[in-house]
Amino acid sequence: MQRSAPRFSHMNLPSEAEFYGSLIFGAIGMGALLYGKTTVQPKKMILGAGMLAASYLLPGATLQWSIGGLLTVGLMTWKD
Repeated sequence: MQRSAPRFSHMNLPSEAEFYGSLIFGAIGMGALLYGKTTVQPKKMILGAGMLAASYLLPGATLQWSIGGLLTVGLMTWKD
């Protein structure tokens, strides 16, 4: 009996660094988006939405971690 190939062998899974970057920056972005929405701070909402979008749209771990880090620093230092 021959073993067949897995059904989803054509899928490209992200590396661990991309996965954890997406998880971390997506969670921070969601928190910032919800915090900005409840406190009516549009700048924090925009940065949170940017972090969410960047965590899913940026290719490569290096770009994802550098942009996510910059947005996180911007979120922490930007005063209203």
